[in-house]
Amino acid sequence: MQPDRRDRRRLETREEIKDTARALLAEQGAAGLSLRAIAKRMGMTAPGLYHYFGSINDLITALILDAFTRLAEAVETADADAASRGGAERLAAVAHAWRRWALDHPTDFQLLYGSPIPTYEQPTDTTYPAARRSFLVTANIFAQAIERGEIALPAEYQQLPPEIDRALDALTGVEGHDLPPQALYLAAISWARLHGHIMLELFHLIQPVIGDVDALFAHEVGALIRQVGFTPTE
Repeated sequence: MQPDRRDRRRLETREEIKDTARALLAEQGAAGLSLRAIAKRMGMTAPGLYHYFGSINDLITALILDAFTRLAEAVETADADAASRGGAERLAAVAHAWRRWALDHPTDFQLLYGSPIPTYEQPTDTTYPAARRSFLVTANIFAQAIERGEIALPAEYQQLPPEIDRALDALTGVEGHDLPPQALYLAAISWARLHGHIMLELFHLIQPVIGDVDALFAHEVGALIRQVGFTPTE
């Protein structure tokens, strides 16, 4: 059933509130984000915002869910576009899509992975499934590559420490995916490695050291593909 006029106006106002919050985050950082500041910019009263979000905590959670969802959609689209290729090409496509989304949406990316917002308490039962969505794209690429024999796992990845193995097993249970622990582990270390580059680039900390960050990222993606054991294609 299509939303009626009142529901449409409510949804539009919620989106305007979130857009205003993102603008304040970009301009002033977390310190400038409050319902009062949002209301002032929108020409509303602060109590009026409570009809749309019960608290600043609820608003931040909505922003985080939006950002995780859009990041996941970006990497899922990249993987789907590369679905007919091998695992190495799919991994490269996802890595570049992840970086491109971060550079195009720096406020959202830093909201997800930057400094925590003071006083904000994240409802992990709500946000973690959305956070894992993009991670599982990479994990599935590794799982399928292992199954198809596209990866010759290095010795250090064949037998994981029991503490790590237990944690990865618990992650699989939570998500309902029967993925091998090696696939989850390779996805985690890939995320950590590429995430480090992206964060340094967003804060303009790596550019003075490595001028051509595009070339660096492409080189690191290629190095990662080789180091996790992808076998060369003919």
